[in-house]
Amino acid sequence: MPRYAHPKTTAHLEPVINAFGNLTRVAIIGFLAQNGPATRGEVAAGLNIGVATAKHNLQLLTDEGITTQDPPATEERNGMRVQYLLARDEVQRRYRLLGEALGVVSEDG
Repeated sequence: MPRYAHPKTTAHLEPVINAFGNLTRVAIIGFLAQNGPATRGEVAAGLNIGVATAKHNLQLLTDEGITTQDPPATEERNGMRVQYLLARDEVQRRYRLLGEALGVVSEDG
């Protein structure tokens, strides 16, 4: 069984890698950045992926704070179509963290 390296100096990058380390999630982030709020069906159609794949990855992105849902999961939806919105500030924050870890962006800008 392979062992995975988890350097202590990069532990803060786990959320960054969870969001940006998957081609489908990166495509969803890009789609929402370009097309604004969208339902999971619209995301699936726009990216030519299955609705189940879109649903799974949108839920992961929501759990990570990269996307939000309207109406939120905490509200009763009664058949309402849920739209996913990109949390742009969070995407930018994580992108900056990745750039700093790679040494291509300085901490001050």
